[in-house]
Amino acid sequence: MAKKNVLIFPSATYPAIQIIDCLKNNPRFHVIAGGSYPNHAEMVCDDVVDDLPYIIAPEFWVEFKRLIKDRKIEFVIPTDETAAMFLKEREEELSIVVVCSPYETTKLCRYKSLTYQALEGEKYVPVTYKSELINEIEDFPIFIKPDSGQGSKGAAVIKSKEQISEIDNLEDYVLCEYLPGEEYTVDCFTDKDGNVIFCNPRVRTRLMNGITARGHNIELTSEFDEIVHSINSKIKFRGYWYLQLKRDRNDKLKLLEICTRFAGSFAISKGKGVNLPLLAMCDFSGLPAKVIQNDYVVECDKTYIDRYKIALEYKHVYVDYDDTITTREGMAVNPYVIAYLYECKYKGIKLSLITRHKDTFHEDLQDSFKRLSISGGLFDEIIELKWNENKRDVIKDIDGSIFLDNSFKEREEIKEALGMPVFDISNMDCLFDWRF
Repeated sequence: MAKKNVLIFPSATYPAIQIIDCLKNNPRFHVIAGGSYPNHAEMVCDDVVDDLPYIIAPEFWVEFKRLIKDRKIEFVIPTDETAAMFLKEREEELSIVVVCSPYETTKLCRYKSLTYQALEGEKYVPVTYKSELINEIEDFPIFIKPDSGQGSKGAAVIKSKEQISEIDNLEDYVLCEYLPGEEYTVDCFTDKDGNVIFCNPRVRTRLMNGITARGHNIELTSEFDEIVHSINSKIKFRGYWYLQLKRDRNDKLKLLEICTRFAGSFAISKGKGVNLPLLAMCDFSGLPAKVIQNDYVVECDKTYIDRYKIALEYKHVYVDYDDTITTREGMAVNPYVIAYLYECKYKGIKLSLITRHKDTFHEDLQDSFKRLSISGGLFDEIIELKWNENKRDVIKDIDGSIFLDNSFKEREEIKEALGMPVFDISNMDCLFDWRF
C-alpha cells in the first residue's frame, strides 16, 4: 500500500513537532515537514523542506504550489491560524485536502469579535463593550485582548477609564468582562458528519513560553459538554478544534476563544490513548474516525529536550556491556542504550560487543543475555576478554568506528591509543536519530 504524503506546515511550531511524532510511524501516511528556515523538525522528521518563502512573501504561493505538485502531496495540516485561513481559502486551487475546519470557520475563530457575534445570546458568551462607548463603562476591572491575537499576547486587565484612554488602536481590541476564575482548555473533535466524537477538558498548572508546561485532564462534566455541543451546533467544525473557558465572578464558565489549529498541549489527549492528528487524517481521508480512550488522569509536564546532529559518520560501534548496556548493577537493561543499538542495526551499522562480564561477575554472558532477555543476534561480533586484557588491543576496525563505554578509564585509553571518538552513556543522546 502506497503511503499518502502529508505536509505539516509550518513545521517550526511546538504543535507541529507533536503532530509529526503522532504520524511519522503510521503505515498509511508519509510525513513531510515544511517551513521557511531550518528548525527542530529536521531533528524528528526524515523528510524536511525548509526553504519555502514566508507565507506573507509575494512568491510564496507559486513556490508552495510547486512543492505540492513535485512531492505529490495529498494533505496539508496547518499548524497556525494564518496558514489555516490562507490555505483553506485556496484549497480548491491546490486540489489537495487541507486538514482543518472550513475557511469561514477558521476566519470566524481567528477574530474573537466574530466568534462572539456567532454565539450571541448564549449564556457562556462574556459581556462585551463597544470601544466607542468606553465612557459608559462603569463596571471595572474589564479585560481587553487583541481581536485577532492568540493566547495571552497583548491581553491586559484594565482597572479604570484613564487606563483605557492610554491604549492606541482600541478598535483592534475586544473589550469584555473580567473573568477572575480558573481557566480551562477543552480539546474537541468533530467528524465529517458534524458529530462531536471527542471532548477532553484540561487545566494548566505551569506555563512556559505561553504553552502549557504542566497540565492534566479533568472530568468532562455536563457543564463543559453542553457548551461544546452548543458551539458545535452553531459553528461548522471538522476535525480537531479547541476552546478556552474561564469562570466569571459567579463561578460560571465563559468563553475566551476558539481555535481550529492544534493546541500546544493536545498531547494530554494522546496520553489517554487518543491520537488526534491520526484521527483527523482518518476522517479527512475517508477512513472510519473512531475514538477509544482510557479512563484516567493524565498529567503532562514539558521541558526543553536537546536533540543533536553531529558532524560524524561511522559504520561500526564498539560497545561495552556491564553498566553500559546493563544498569542497576546488572539487574536491568538500559532502555536508551538498547534502543540506540537497534537503531544502529536498522541502519546497517556493525555492532561489536566487548566485555569482561564472565571474569567480573562469574556468570556466563549467555546466561546474562537469557536473564535480561537480550538477543545475542543483535551483535555482529562478541569479544569476551579476561580481566587483565585491554579493549584497545582487540579493536581492529578503527576508521569509521566509535566506542561506547561507561568507564572513563576505558574511554581515555581508547582515545589515546587509537584516536577514536568515544562516548559515555551520559552523552550518547547526541548519537540518537530521533527521526525514527
